[in-house]
Amino acid sequence: MFTPAMILANAKINELHAEAAAQRLAKKNRMARGNNRGAISVAVSNLRSILSTAIESPFGLPTLTDYPYRS
Repeated sequence: MFTPAMILANAKINELHAEAAAQRLAKKNRMARGNNRGAISVAVSNLRSILSTAIESPFGLPTLTDYPYRS
């Protein structure tokens, strides 16, 4: 029914699933210990850069300098 290639492929997939679960658990444990300050500072700096860009050019609208139909 099952070829040896299918058995080997399923074993490899199961191994990858187990490894991914172990990595997720390790990441969860690191976050629980309080090592997430670096992630928070990165998120804050990204937010600041996004907001500063939005303030400099609001909504991506062009300026109306030298617009031919301006009265």
